[in-house]
Amino acid sequence: MRQDELTPLGAGNMEPHPSVGAGSEDGSQTQHDQGEVLNPTPLNSMHKIRLNDAETIRMEMARLYRDMRMGRIDTQDGTRLAYVLDMVRKAHETCELQRRVEIIDQANKIRKHTK
Repeated sequence: MRQDELTPLGAGNMEPHPSVGAGSEDGSQTQHDQGEVLNPTPLNSMHKIRLNDAETIRMEMARLYRDMRMGRIDTQDGTRLAYVLDMVRKAHETCELQRRVEIIDQANKIRKHTK
């Protein structure tokens, strides 16, 4: 769906959808011509996203970028999602570095004891 096909909440002469006003605090949801509330991230895709390594995080960021470029995700919503993905990437990086430092520390302790 293109961005110009979306109507802001409360616009036009249509009755508001029962869930208008419900949803995110920042009002990032929009309303379609038939009155349905559209979420910027489809719920059915949420369970398929696995962010358990740097490569999958990178791939998700690339997918998000392409979706913003093609107009499937509003740039403001995409920027927020990209920020969260970057925080996930940093957390993953921190955990990975901590794991590697612990391995190096263990190896150093073993070397000290064998001398």
